[in-house]
Amino acid sequence: MIECPSCGSIQRPGTLFCSNCGEFLVARGSMATVPFSPGEPPDAAEESSWSDELRAADAAASSLQLRVVSSGRTVQLPDAPEALVGRYDAAHNIYPDLNLTPDGGLEGGVSRRHCKIHRQGGVYLVEDVGSANGTFVNGCRLTAYLPHEIKEGDSLQLGGMKLVVSTRS
Repeated sequence: MIECPSCGSIQRPGTLFCSNCGEFLVARGSMATVPFSPGEPPDAAEESSWSDELRAADAAASSLQLRVVSSGRTVQLPDAPEALVGRYDAAHNIYPDLNLTPDGGLEGGVSRRHCKIHRQGGVYLVEDVGSANGTFVNGCRLTAYLPHEIKEGDSLQLGGMKLVVSTRS
């Protein structure tokens, strides 16, 4: 359990904001910024090298594939920073980037908007977006809206549908 540093109320693990007072629970230390002194501008060369490293890591990122265990189908995630995974529903105008309807998504408990997979550099993160039946990584249920890293060989379960994560360069 998490105790709110502001009001002392007890919150469930994984909670980001106190339900009593609204305090942000993740930040425990001071978040104050220190301004530069007038004669001390930020080091532009250092900032540029950081940006170059991030761009290089992003360009070298491997692509992510998911193998649906029940159907044996392997699907390539779109080359985008974020992909929505779920089921098509034309009646409600829902068209996820990765549609699991042909693999038995409805019967397997996959929500229309089930999870998002983000790419940050060479790292992939999965985030449950409030699905009805949950998202699991290697058997552990994810807290909704809290991204979790996924790697080669990880088991990803959306409701009752199992997928295996693989990457290729």
